[in-house]
Amino acid sequence: MRRSAEETRRHILDVAGDLFYSRGVRAVGMDLVIGTAGVANATLYRQFATKDELVTAYLVTRNEDWWRRLREATAAAPGPRARIEALFALTRQDMATPGYRGCATLNVTSEFPDEGHPAHAAAVAHKTEVQTWLSEQLREAGDANPDDTAGKLLVILDGAQVLAAAMATDTPGDHMIQLAEQLLDARLPAPA
Repeated sequence: MRRSAEETRRHILDVAGDLFYSRGVRAVGMDLVIGTAGVANATLYRQFATKDELVTAYLVTRNEDWWRRLREATAAAPGPRARIEALFALTRQDMATPGYRGCATLNVTSEFPDEGHPAHAAAVAHKTEVQTWLSEQLREAGDANPDDTAGKLLVILDGAQVLAAAMATDTPGDHMIQLAEQLLDARLPAPA
C-alpha cells in the first residue's frame, strides 16, 4: 500500500521520534531510521535533506502534539489555575509512562547545546512558549508577578522531568505537584 508524501513524512517522523526519544538523537543514525521505517534512502532524503532537518522537524512535531494534548487536557478546566494544574497532571501522567526518558525538548537542548543549531532553537522556542502560556494563565488568575511565578513553575516542571528520567521513579512527579500547588497557593489570591 502506497502512502502519500505527507503520510510518508509523518511515518518517518514517528519512527525517528521513537528512536530519538528512546536512544538519544546522537546515537541514532540515518541508516537506522531508514531501516526501521522501511523506506528507501531517496525517500527519506526527499523528505529531510539532513539529519539536522529531521531532528528539528521531530521536535517541532512532537511539541505541536504536546500543545494539542494540553489543549485537550485544559478544555474543561473552569479557570486559569485549573488549566495550570492540568498541565502538571498531564506531565505527571507522562512521567508514569513506561520508557519515560524525560522531556524530549530538554533532551535535545542537552544533545545540541549550540544555540545556533536549529533543533536547539526550536527547543528554546517551545520552552519560551510554555513559560508565556503559564504567565498568561497566572495573569488571568490575579498573580501580582506572573512572569516570576511562571519562571518558577517552569523550573519545577522541568526539574521534576529531569529527575524522573534520571532516577526512574515517580517521586519527582509527586514532589512536582506538591511544589506547584504550594507556589500557586502563595501567589494567587484566595478564591472568593
